Amino acid sequence: MSRFKLKSVLFIGNYDEEYSRNAIFIKGLRKNKIIVHEFNIKSYNIIKNGLICLKNFKRLNSMNYDLILLHAPNNIQVLFAKLLSKIKQIPLVHDIYISKLQTFYYDRDLVGKTKMPRIFYKFFYYLQDFFECAISDHIILDTYSHIQYFNHKYNIRLVKFSRVFIGAQEDNFFPRKKTTIQDDKFLIGFWGTFIPLQGIKYIIEAAKILENDIKVRFILIGDGQTFKISKLLAEKLQLKNIVFKGFIPLRELPEHISSFDIGLGIFGDTPKTVQVIPNKVFEGNAMKLPMISCDSSAIRELFTHEKDIFLCKRANSESIANAILTMKNNDDLREKIKKNAYDIFTKFCSINALAFRLIEILEKILNQY
Repeated sequence: MSRFKLKSVLFIGNYDEEYSRNAIFIKGLRKNKIIVHEFNIKSYNIIKNGLICLKNFKRLNSMNYDLILLHAPNNIQVLFAKLLSKIKQIPLVHDIYISKLQTFYYDRDLVGKTKMPRIFYKFFYYLQDFFECAISDHIILDTYSHIQYFNHKYNIRLVKFSRVFIGAQEDNFFPRKKTTIQDDKFLIGFWGTFIPLQGIKYIIEAAKILENDIKVRFILIGDGQTFKISKLLAEKLQLKNIVFKGFIPLRELPEHISSFDIGLGIFGDTPKTVQVIPNKVFEGNAMKLPMISCDSSAIRELFTHEKDIFLCKRANSESIANAILTMKNNDDLREKIKKNAYDIFTKFCSINALAFRLIEILEKILNQY
């Protein structure tokens, strides 16, 4: 029996059950005896979405839940969730997570692959962001920097937002005995999607700067938009100290991370880079891996340079290389950073810590509704 006023939630969206954000929310709520009803439509087809929503309307409307929590929905699901919330007179809370304008227009630059004018996509994604914010009773984002962006860009009142860090699933990402790939190598690890936000170009250029240090080896895990051009750049620079591993399933990822001596965060020059704390930083913290990432207002909401993370300049390969050398040559600094970062993770970013924060927000919304 839950000790909270909040007893049950309807979780609606188009989401990957294993992805950290929604998995942490669902696991965290259930760990605290809160019932989570899931309605997950894994499709981007508008007609199919509409038909599935209509088919399930009677069933979902007849169920008892205290509020609706949206994650990664499409517009049909947003409208459907709003309809349910109005009929049942309960709040609609949206974990908006990303700005579609920033992610698809500015950061990933996907519009360059279509015949439609760029201004169409800019307007389209702007309206999507505004619509999702306006229709929701409350919005959850991962950092105050991200909240400030939505506040200024879409003129949404700050009181409508709450912050919940991304965190990591410590049932998968936890400290492990270091696995050895090559005994004499100092391994610098990156894992994530290959998009401009990550700044992989600058990681590769940092590898070039450090190519004469025979101990240093870079391991890059993942694929995506910039994967091919990243490999071509490494080939052009004739790098021998970098390995592209490609995609690795989430469940297998920690075993690879456990071989790294240092983990890499994000280093890109897109606006979103300074507004988020990436998943991989939390995952590295959870595994007691010292992390390097670029300095930003978002990262400083939780971390302190040379105390629990090592920060460098954004979009600057020399700064990344210097950060790696500083960490490589200072065992005590690495130990201090990984210990302090693990303490921060345990206190603020574990599944249970984030669940308490989320429940606190949801109960406050219920009391005000």
